[in-house]
Amino acid sequence: MSKNGAILVLLLCVCFGWHTHSLYGATSTPPSTLTYYLYIADFAASFIRILTSDKGSSTIASSYLAGTAPIYNVIDDTQVGTCSASFLSMQTEDGIFTDISNYLSADDGLIVTWFTPTTLINLELDSIINSMVTECTVVVTTKVGFSLVYGQTFNLIVSSDDEKIYFQFSRIGTIF
Repeated sequence: MSKNGAILVLLLCVCFGWHTHSLYGATSTPPSTLTYYLYIADFAASFIRILTSDKGSSTIASSYLAGTAPIYNVIDDTQVGTCSASFLSMQTEDGIFTDISNYLSADDGLIVTWFTPTTLINLELDSIINSMVTECTVVVTTKVGFSLVYGQTFNLIVSSDDEKIYFQFSRIGTIF
């Protein structure tokens, strides 16, 4: 390698390898815990019912719902993104089983999807919505624009009270 080539490599290392400030205006490391919530009433009001059929199957009753609602940051109660979910519930002689497909997208770059299989007591709307309550591990695998949380792994706890569903993301491992 020529002397000029070695200098160019050294300059590239200095410029990119030892970058001392954040790109795209990000000025801090992401927090280790992120918590959002949605209003159950907003979520329920958005539901659409998708027709299901149980002719010729062992399913006694079925329900397929999908909905979306804005999510809010618990720190300052500002709207910061969207949550959507679809609920496929099937009642057989063995009980009621629900498969939930969840999606959450926040303005800070957190975009995650996860599935929640569960059993229900009944097919009432409250029972279906509260079946989102779970604990799982999620990885931020989708990146749109710049994101401080892209590629990070989180423990996700979904909980609820009488009016809200909460999504608490706690970072697992180190920030890279």
